[in-house]
Amino acid sequence: MKRINPLYPFSSFSYMRILIILVLSVFLNQLYGQKSTGTTAVVDSLNQEAFASKRSDISKALNLLIIAQITAQQIDYQKGLAIAYLNEGGIYQQQGFNKRALTDYYLSLDIFKRTKDTFNLAKVTQQIGNALLLEGRYDTAVTVFNECLSIFKQYNKEEEIVNVKNSLGLIQLYRDKPDSAVILFDQALNISKKIKYSYGEKKALYHLGKLALNGKNLDLAVSFFNASMAIDQKINDRYGMALNNLALADIALKRGLLNEMYALSKTSYEFAKSINAYDLTYQSVTQIINYYKKVNNPEQAIAWQDTIIAVTNQHRIKENEYASNFIDIIKNQQNLRLDKENAFIRAQRASDEQLFILTVGTFILIILAVLVVMVFINYQKQKHFSRELRAKNILIEAQIEEMGALNKEISYQNRMLEADNKTKDKLLSIISHDLRNPLVNTKGILNLVNQGIVPEDQAKQLLLQLETQYMGTTSLLDNLLFWLKGQMAGKNLDRSKVVIFQLVKGLEDEHRMLLDRKQILFHNLVNPQMQIFADKEMIRIVLRNLISNAIKFTPEKGMIEIKTEQTESETIILVEDTGIGMSDETIQKVNAKQYFTTAGTSMEKGSGFGLMLCSDLINRHDGSLTIESMPGKGSRFVIKLPHMQA
Repeated sequence: MKRINPLYPFSSFSYMRILIILVLSVFLNQLYGQKSTGTTAVVDSLNQEAFASKRSDISKALNLLIIAQITAQQIDYQKGLAIAYLNEGGIYQQQGFNKRALTDYYLSLDIFKRTKDTFNLAKVTQQIGNALLLEGRYDTAVTVFNECLSIFKQYNKEEEIVNVKNSLGLIQLYRDKPDSAVILFDQALNISKKIKYSYGEKKALYHLGKLALNGKNLDLAVSFFNASMAIDQKINDRYGMALNNLALADIALKRGLLNEMYALSKTSYEFAKSINAYDLTYQSVTQIINYYKKVNNPEQAIAWQDTIIAVTNQHRIKENEYASNFIDIIKNQQNLRLDKENAFIRAQRASDEQLFILTVGTFILIILAVLVVMVFINYQKQKHFSRELRAKNILIEAQIEEMGALNKEISYQNRMLEADNKTKDKLLSIISHDLRNPLVNTKGILNLVNQGIVPEDQAKQLLLQLETQYMGTTSLLDNLLFWLKGQMAGKNLDRSKVVIFQLVKGLEDEHRMLLDRKQILFHNLVNPQMQIFADKEMIRIVLRNLISNAIKFTPEKGMIEIKTEQTESETIILVEDTGIGMSDETIQKVNAKQYFTTAGTSMEKGSGFGLMLCSDLINRHDGSLTIESMPGKGSRFVIKLPHMQA
């Protein structure tokens, strides 16, 4: 926003009016002179602090830039105003609002052109070129990059020259002009090597690799990607390492080297995951799924499909949170801008009133002239503010459109919250019904026994019933508390060596009364020497729930077996029973993590979330739970856990 000077030289003024204006300018300089002292340093300090804060506190940075802009306008400090616009544009571009960023960049560009600050002019030009490149406006971007390139050459800024040449080469790559692109990338590479500019060198090598890959020269592409990745490893650029591994995996796929493709995709996934690079994580997982489809391993493909869904959901949630927070910041920024501008208007009016009082006291004869000047100034202000208001209305309309799109995302998030509320209601139902009712029933049974109302043989039966009920309630309470800990506190894995045979043996003893009551044979066929590296308590909860379910749905004189197998990459635990089995519809509900419960063969009750808890705990170990069952022929639960080093 450019400040309107209240003093305008007009040839139609009389000599008296010119004299009046000169006198008024003296008073204005006296009034504003002290205010202007040292304010250029204040503007520079505000710009520096905003630049330092833009990655940690966007709201603070934008507020500082508003104050810097208004202060610079008040004292007509053009360089400070231009840098404030440049920094503000950088923040908007950082958040993905390229069109809004371009507005600030062009305002800054215009000021640097008028002040003939060629170096800062080139810096702004380069930012504009990057914004245009992101929008796909290649012709305009090329023109802009060439302008700043000529200036960087004048100042011999070789690192900036490398960055511009890499950007120009990227445009030629996108335009499918490999000959022009390879020249630009080679130039960027040679300059980077000469000045030891690692970032420019590794970018040029990666782009040359993409060119070779497009030209189907796979050997040359591999050499470029490996060279780029060597620099990434040296400077610990995890994003670059993920990008290069992904490209090498694509080449391995083209060559039919599936194992190599899998290893490279897995490495890319680990690097991308470590820095929350969602796009690269998604691409890496897609490659891994493609590998398992080609080697005909649908179970692992499905498991990784769950991973890609989780990554997508996490990315969507983060984007929604971040976009909502940034909208609030923009709203606060606009309110602050209006407050500062209103304060500036009030200060100007107060200054005008002081000037009027001084003028009346000193120059009674020029009161009418002062009034005319004031009316003219106010008229010019109103015209200026009207233009500014129209510009702001246009900006607000654009932001309203953006908010409309974000509101759709928020509506979706609300639907997700409704699903969470249903989960909460289910938990409350479990607490109020499945936990409270057994306690009430326990009290009734104890009263009957203590008062001697029932015969001794019936009392024994009631106490046996009470013991069964106690075990079920304790199991339910353990499951509920353990699940809530994991959901609310984000329970971490406490891995240690676990002997599966001993764990199963302890659970067999724990369920011995129920097994004997239904005359069920329990076979612990686990290798006594087999160990896994896992969270012992979580694995115990999983196996206890599966054994409890097997007892519940196995009729009298049935059989339950626990077996284990090991492959090169994973440990497999199998829980089999000769129970009533499960239908496809029931298995789908379990896999979809829907709450439901079914009475056992002896009308045993359940909470409805034991299998859901098992699936959740196994997923925390990067494992999988598979159900194989047919009605009337029993069930088989297959737990697969990847090998972990102690």
